Amino acid sequence: MDKNIIIIGITGVGKTTVGKILSEKLNKEFMDLDRNIELHCGVDIPTIFSIEGETGFRDRETNELRRVIEGHSNYVLSVGGGCVVSLENRNIILTGNNIIVQLHANLNTLVERLMKSPFKRPLFNNVTIESKIVELIEARKNIYDEFSDIKLNTSNLKATQVADLIIKFISRK
Repeated sequence: MDKNIIIIGITGVGKTTVGKILSEKLNKEFMDLDRNIELHCGVDIPTIFSIEGETGFRDRETNELRRVIEGHSNYVLSVGGGCVVSLENRNIILTGNNIIVQLHANLNTLVERLMKSPFKRPLFNNVTIESKIVELIEARKNIYDEFSDIKLNTSNLKATQVADLIIKFISRK
């Protein structure tokens, strides 16, 4: 399978977990865009947000996305939930040889996963998880739907099951 796979979706759907499994099963390199940004900056995402704000982070995200798409092949890439909101980022992704996989989950599942997550998410500072998830879904759902080649609900599936469904789908392409 010569296409790269880019996994998109709201925070908490399992993009990184599924991406790692998928990359192993397909013998592809796995990259997490947020982790790449942290490695290149030398600080974590919350620190970038606190120093540069969301605008500064989004600029870094675009630069890193371009670097990955232009400089790599044979990969699975997990991107942050807000990455594809930017038209520039969507255009960068579309220039590559990519299949875009959208993961989604029901609200209760997302809230439960995020409550257990060890990761700090700057967009969730000073708000309830549930209200912020609803806001993000409302703002991003149409973009995710229009931009995806495949859409999978991860609510009642294990990450390995999701990876297997993705493989089944892409083997038909």
